[in-house]
Amino acid sequence: MRVGHVCKLIPDRKFGFIKTDHFRDDVFFHFSVLKDLPWRFLEEGQEVEFEINEILRLDEQKLEATLVQAATRPLVKSLDEKAIPEMQAAHHPKARQRKPLWREKEKPATPPEDATEQPSE
Repeated sequence: MRVGHVCKLIPDRKFGFIKTDHFRDDVFFHFSVLKDLPWRFLEEGQEVEFEINEILRLDEQKLEATLVQAATRPLVKSLDEKAIPEMQAAHHPKARQRKPLWREKEKPATPPEDATEQPSE
């Protein structure tokens, strides 16, 4: 199922439109295709899951939903790894820290022997 949010409702004509990232255009839906969601409780900005009529999309280049239902998962929330300590990466306490070979420290260049002697007067 695709995911989007209701961007426009026209309750007196019993249809609306869904905005989604999957398509450039809005997806049309009629209130008769709502599943377990009374149209009276439908609001603009509400997240929904929907299926589209693929035959109509391919033949006539129209986007029409055949099934619309309330989203079962939170779409705008993301996990915060720092808030959950179990999600933070941890290394084994006995693991040795190895330095990558390409990060070896360069030895300081030693000046030539001639430059170390100061000319005496």
